[in-house]
Amino acid sequence: KVPDIIYAICKECGVKNIIKSGGAQGIAFAAFGSDKHKKSDIIVGPGNIFVTAAKTYLFSMGVIQIDSMAGPSEVLIISDEKSDPKWVAWDLLSQAEHEERALAVLVTTSEQLALKVKEEIIKDIDSGCGRHEIKKTAIQNGIIIVTDTLDEAIEFSNQYGPEHMEFMVDNPLEYIGRIKNVGSLFLGRYAPVAVGDYYSGTNHILPTGGAARFSSGTSVETFLRRTTFQLLDEKSLKATMPYVKLMSEYEGFDDKHGGSVEIRFKK
Repeated sequence: KVPDIIYAICKECGVKNIIKSGGAQGIAFAAFGSDKHKKSDIIVGPGNIFVTAAKTYLFSMGVIQIDSMAGPSEVLIISDEKSDPKWVAWDLLSQAEHEERALAVLVTTSEQLALKVKEEIIKDIDSGCGRHEIKKTAIQNGIIIVTDTLDEAIEFSNQYGPEHMEFMVDNPLEYIGRIKNVGSLFLGRYAPVAVGDYYSGTNHILPTGGAARFSSGTSVETFLRRTTFQLLDEKSLKATMPYVKLMSEYEGFDDKHGGSVEIRFKK
């Protein structure tokens, strides 16, 4: 059941067509359409493994464009010794409660903080509160790493490319130029990922599984296409002919590739 508030938000945003469907079958419906609904050229948004598989398959067949192959939610937190262990633990658990395959990682310069965060996580799991079984399974995917310096922690994050990264240190902007590969970055001790989930306004469809090393989150640009064009007159084409001929020869396509330029100047 779709909550009424979702319909209200769609109306406020000017959405004209709503299809109440989900799973792989919902992706197929959106991709191929029906008598009453036009097919979609692009489908965005995360889902379970079956939704991701359906999107990926239809993309590989050239049926639709997609935003990304979204995997389980993940967070990497970099923290110094000054952070509240309970805050850090709850931020890790907030991602762990998404699903059993979620990934929560802490990289800290403080062994003492690492131990206290672990204690807080165990305490929460033992309490049985919230999405207990999911958190209990997901948190086992996680890891706590202790580094000598913040630079080492940042380098680890850059090599990994996490979906979300919380940078819980004093003066985080001093380090921002060194942080390269992150889907969405949360700076300071008062910027939990939940703010990005619900309020801050940044799009929260983000690359997962290390894909932030080479891709970005969904944005307006996801829905845009770029077209290149060429316009040459006789003089311009004649000037380029030697270079087109040379490169087409090296590629083994001189007969018609290079010839399609050359023939225009044969009398």
